[in-house]
Amino acid sequence: MARKLNLSLRELRGLGIVALGGQIEMINDTIFAVKSQSNLGAFHRVEWKDEKERQKPCKHVYAVNFLLDLPRIVLSNSGAFKRFCKYCGSSNVSPKGFRYNKDGPVRLYVCKIGQVGDAKDALALIAADLYFKGLSIRDIKNHIWQVYGVDKPVATIYRWVTRIAKALKWAFEGTKFEVGDKWLADETVVKINGEAKYLWSIMDSETRMYIISLITSGRDAEAAKAAIESAIKNAGKLPKALVTDGLKSYSKALDLLGLQINNISNAGLTKSINNNAIERLHGTIKDWVKRKRDLKDGFKEFIDAYRAYYNLLRPSMALGKKTNKREKWLTILTYQANQE
Repeated sequence: MARKLNLSLRELRGLGIVALGGQIEMINDTIFAVKSQSNLGAFHRVEWKDEKERQKPCKHVYAVNFLLDLPRIVLSNSGAFKRFCKYCGSSNVSPKGFRYNKDGPVRLYVCKIGQVGDAKDALALIAADLYFKGLSIRDIKNHIWQVYGVDKPVATIYRWVTRIAKALKWAFEGTKFEVGDKWLADETVVKINGEAKYLWSIMDSETRMYIISLITSGRDAEAAKAAIESAIKNAGKLPKALVTDGLKSYSKALDLLGLQINNISNAGLTKSINNNAIERLHGTIKDWVKRKRDLKDGFKEFIDAYRAYYNLLRPSMALGKKTNKREKWLTILTYQANQE
């Protein structure tokens, strides 16, 4: 329980003198001149010899006492002077004008981390999160209108999502991650502009880190080789084992690379050694792609952004971990602030 502060009338009057400002003048290290509060032009001389000049100090002595103790008082209350963004909690704020009310002007502050206080930026983040959760641009437009009462054109929302996608890629490129020694690999068919392509994905079995996503026209040994090479480059290491389905392209690719990696092939959903995690990932991606009728030539950029979203923001239920979304979203906002 906080200690109740009881001040005498003299102490309160002394505090009032300090609060007025310009009432005390320092003559030397021990002598102060305090303006009289009742006799204009007159001063009271306060000589500071010890903690108590007299048995019952007057208000002028208390005023000098408070003044000398002011640095300690300010430091002990320094937290009250810190300004934080009410939206993201960041202390990186700057003054921006005043609001005027009956008590006088009130200083306003704006967050410098991507201008979080701007409703437009908050809606852009919401739009991007919904987009990578599978909603189409038109569904996001309807959601923002129904929930937030903001009606934006489809083109505007698409521009928001594109901006966040670039920020996601930037944030992930600057992130160092560690992976284990057993990787899961799979390939699946996706349609881009009505044409069938192959999406290759490689994931770490231990951390569930989505290491690479690669689009190719075929699924021969050269395509598998390109996927494995890309994964090794991204991870900065070689795995000891690569778990795949029955596609022979993987073993041929490892032969072409001349790498001593154990290829555990013919893995399946019902087998003791499986690649269920990456099969589920590809199921999610295929559902996501089906809803992206508006996603055309920029598929490669958006699939890379989805991989960043998967690794940075999407919690891993299998690992029982909750991603610190707030911190990651702030990183993305920092990117936006630096681009504007």
